[in-house]
Amino acid sequence: MKKTVCILGLCAVLLLMPSLIAFPTADTSSLRFPPLQMSDGTFAGGIGRGHWGNGGFNVDTIYAYMSGIYSGGAIIRISGDITKDYEKIGEINALIGYKIIYGSTTVRGLRTPIIGFLMRNQGNNFVGRIMSITMPAPHIWGHTVPNK
Repeated sequence: MKKTVCILGLCAVLLLMPSLIAFPTADTSSLRFPPLQMSDGTFAGGIGRGHWGNGGFNVDTIYAYMSGIYSGGAIIRISGDITKDYEKIGEINALIGYKIIYGSTTVRGLRTPIIGFLMRNQGNNFVGRIMSITMPAPHIWGHTVPNK
Protein backbone atom coordinates (compact mmCIF):
# COMPACT_ATOMS: atom_id res chain seq x y z
CA MET A 1 0.00 0.00 0.00
CA LYS A 2 2.83 2.38 0.92
CA LYS A 3 4.56 1.77 -2.41
CA THR A 4 1.35 2.41 -4.31
CA VAL A 5 0.79 5.73 -2.54
CA CYS A 6 4.41 6.78 -3.19
CA ILE A 7 4.16 5.87 -6.88
CA LEU A 8 0.85 7.74 -7.25
CA GLY A 9 2.35 10.80 -5.52
CA LEU A 10 5.41 10.76 -7.77
CA CYS A 11 3.20 10.40 -10.87
CA ALA A 12 1.07 13.34 -9.71
CA VAL A 13 4.14 15.55 -9.29
CA LEU A 14 5.46 14.56 -12.72
CA LEU A 15 2.07 15.25 -14.30
CA LEU A 16 1.86 18.67 -12.62
CA MET A 17 5.33 19.79 -13.76
CA PRO A 18 4.02 21.21 -17.10
CA SER A 19 1.32 23.10 -15.19
CA LEU A 20 3.90 24.64 -12.86
CA ILE A 21 5.82 25.87 -15.87
CA ALA A 22 2.89 26.95 -18.05
CA PHE A 23 1.21 29.02 -15.33
CA PRO A 24 3.92 30.77 -13.34
CA THR A 25 2.76 32.54 -10.24
CA ALA A 26 3.79 35.95 -8.99
CA ASP A 27 6.64 36.14 -6.52
CA THR A 28 4.98 33.65 -4.18
CA SER A 29 5.42 30.01 -5.06
CA SER A 30 5.45 26.64 -3.39
CA LEU A 31 8.99 26.26 -4.73
CA ARG A 32 10.35 29.13 -2.60
CA PHE A 33 11.71 28.15 0.76
CA PRO A 34 12.54 30.63 3.51
CA PRO A 35 16.26 31.16 4.13
CA LEU A 36 17.98 28.69 6.40
CA GLN A 37 18.43 30.07 9.90
CA MET A 38 20.69 27.29 11.20
CA SER A 39 22.72 24.82 9.18
CA ASP A 40 24.02 21.37 10.01
CA GLY A 41 26.91 21.68 7.58
CA THR A 42 28.10 22.61 4.11
CA PHE A 43 28.12 20.83 0.78
CA ALA A 44 30.04 21.16 -2.47
CA GLY A 45 29.55 19.34 -5.72
CA GLY A 46 28.79 19.53 -9.38
CA ILE A 47 26.09 19.27 -12.02
CA GLY A 48 26.85 17.44 -15.25
CA ARG A 49 27.09 14.08 -16.93
CA GLY A 50 28.66 10.93 -15.58
CA HIS A 51 28.50 7.17 -15.61
CA TRP A 52 29.00 4.27 -13.24
CA GLY A 53 32.24 2.45 -13.87
CA ASN A 54 35.24 1.02 -12.12
CA GLY A 55 35.36 2.21 -8.55
CA GLY A 56 32.04 4.07 -8.57
CA PHE A 57 30.76 7.20 -10.28
CA ASN A 58 32.93 8.78 -12.98
CA VAL A 59 32.37 12.37 -14.14
CA ASP A 60 32.28 12.90 -17.93
CA THR A 61 31.13 16.52 -18.40
CA ILE A 62 30.75 19.31 -15.83
CA TYR A 63 28.05 21.89 -16.54
CA ALA A 64 28.44 23.87 -13.31
CA TYR A 65 29.50 23.62 -9.68
CA MET A 66 27.30 24.05 -6.62
CA SER A 67 28.06 24.82 -3.00
CA GLY A 68 26.04 25.87 0.00
CA ILE A 69 24.59 24.79 3.32
CA TYR A 70 22.21 22.05 4.41
CA SER A 71 20.06 21.24 7.39
CA GLY A 72 19.43 17.62 8.33
CA GLY A 73 16.61 15.66 9.83
CA ALA A 74 13.91 13.50 8.32
CA ILE A 75 13.82 15.89 5.36
CA ILE A 76 17.16 17.39 4.37
CA ARG A 77 17.08 20.92 3.03
CA ILE A 78 19.82 22.36 0.84
CA SER A 79 20.37 25.94 -0.20
CA GLY A 80 23.31 27.05 -2.28
CA ASP A 81 24.85 28.78 -5.25
CA ILE A 82 25.48 27.46 -8.75
CA THR A 83 28.72 28.71 -10.30
CA LYS A 84 30.41 28.40 -13.66
CA ASP A 85 33.88 29.73 -14.48
CA TYR A 86 34.13 31.24 -10.96
CA GLU A 87 30.98 33.33 -11.52
CA LYS A 88 27.67 32.82 -9.72
CA ILE A 89 25.03 32.01 -12.33
CA GLY A 90 22.20 30.85 -10.08
CA GLU A 91 20.89 29.24 -6.93
CA ILE A 92 19.55 25.85 -5.91
CA ASN A 93 17.00 25.23 -3.17
CA ALA A 94 15.67 21.74 -2.57
CA LEU A 95 14.19 19.32 -0.09
CA ILE A 96 15.44 15.74 0.02
CA GLY A 97 13.17 13.17 1.61
CA TYR A 98 14.65 9.68 1.71
CA LYS A 99 15.75 9.51 -1.96
CA ILE A 100 13.42 12.04 -3.62
CA ILE A 101 14.69 15.55 -4.48
CA TYR A 102 12.14 18.36 -4.93
CA GLY A 103 12.93 22.03 -5.32
CA SER A 104 13.92 24.72 -7.77
CA THR A 105 16.90 26.25 -9.49
CA THR A 106 17.24 29.87 -10.48
CA VAL A 107 19.72 30.28 -13.31
CA ARG A 108 20.22 33.70 -14.91
CA GLY A 109 16.89 34.90 -13.52
CA LEU A 110 14.85 31.92 -14.74
CA ARG A 111 13.38 29.85 -11.90
CA THR A 112 12.53 26.28 -12.83
CA PRO A 113 11.27 23.41 -10.70
CA ILE A 114 13.36 20.29 -10.35
CA ILE A 115 12.52 16.79 -9.25
CA GLY A 116 14.93 13.93 -8.98
CA PHE A 117 16.28 11.08 -6.94
CA LEU A 118 19.42 10.12 -5.09
CA MET A 119 21.10 7.05 -6.51
CA ARG A 120 23.67 6.82 -3.75
CA ASN A 121 24.06 8.57 -0.42
CA GLN A 122 26.93 6.91 1.44
CA GLY A 123 28.96 8.46 4.18
CA ASN A 124 29.35 12.10 3.25
CA ASN A 125 29.13 11.58 -0.53
CA PHE A 126 26.02 11.71 -2.69
CA VAL A 127 25.13 11.09 -6.33
CA GLY A 128 21.73 11.73 -7.88
CA ARG A 129 19.87 12.72 -10.99
CA ILE A 130 17.54 15.69 -11.46
CA MET A 131 14.97 16.49 -14.13
CA SER A 132 14.19 20.01 -15.29
CA ILE A 133 12.76 21.64 -18.38
CA THR A 134 15.81 23.79 -19.08
CA MET A 135 18.37 21.03 -19.44
CA PRO A 136 18.53 17.28 -20.02
CA ALA A 137 18.48 15.17 -16.88
CA PRO A 138 21.95 15.81 -15.44
CA HIS A 139 23.64 14.08 -12.58
CA ILE A 140 24.43 15.89 -9.36
CA TRP A 141 27.21 14.77 -7.09
CA GLY A 142 28.99 16.12 -4.11
CA HIS A 143 30.37 15.86 -0.62
CA THR A 144 28.93 17.12 2.66
CA VAL A 145 30.91 18.41 5.62
CA PRO A 146 28.97 18.38 8.91
CA ASN A 147 29.44 21.13 11.48
CA LYS A 148 31.41 20.06 14.53
